Amino acid sequence: MKKLITAALSLLFAVCMSYTAFAGSLDSPGAPSAGSGMYTLQNLYDYLTNGTALTMQSSFQEPTSGPGSTMKTTKEIGDAVATPFAMCATTTAANVESGKPFFCTQPGSWGVQTGTLVVPPTPTPTITPTITPTSTPIWDEVSCESAPYYGYWSPRSDGGNGCWIEGARGTSCTLVCQAVGLTCVTANWSVGDIACATCEYLHSKSSCTMEANRPDNPGWNGSGCYGNLNAVQDCDSVIATGNWRQCVCQRQP
Repeated sequence: MKKLITAALSLLFAVCMSYTAFAGSLDSPGAPSAGSGMYTLQNLYDYLTNGTALTMQSSFQEPTSGPGSTMKTTKEIGDAVATPFAMCATTTAANVESGKPFFCTQPGSWGVQTGTLVVPPTPTPTITPTITPTSTPIWDEVSCESAPYYGYWSPRSDGGNGCWIEGARGTSCTLVCQAVGLTCVTANWSVGDIACATCEYLHSKSSCTMEANRPDNPGWNGSGCYGNLNAVQDCDSVIATGNWRQCVCQRQP
């Protein structure tokens, strides 16, 4: 009986082994749906180190060959971003202008933060206009002897020439010059024969009477010329009421 059972089992095993085993295909039935892929490690590395845009794979791309070193490792990626992140770790909200978003890499505050630094407004600069100084007009014989001055360009006793103007009776050189928009020259121009010559020219006289201590001369009394012998010229000295004083005037600076 035992031998019969053993023979039956052997026959059954032989029959089963005579058929080919079948299973489903190992190939994918189709491409993955769009957006179901992942970023490659290289793409992730480039994004973190230089801002290259992340690109989602639309279908299975790799590997195209057997296993091997084809991309960045996670250590390379970590090392590449650790250094610049550490450099930014000291930046906090207090260092960034109020309302400006920034990425904080400080432990405990990691992520997007908003600055709180209040930046004072830039003061408006005060523009000072450039003023070009007006140069003093040339003062010469033509200017002196033309309107509105009608003076006489003649030597001065202190050297050089001056514009001599004869004013109204009984007045000072200060007022004589002011009457035509000029100023009296404060130098000592009225001493001696040179100053007396002006009166002689203006009134066609051949002589001039020199008087001592007369800072109000030279002048004209209607019939003769009078000069200043030794007194220091004084613009404010008033000549006698009936006389005309002759003065050296200049343009105002």
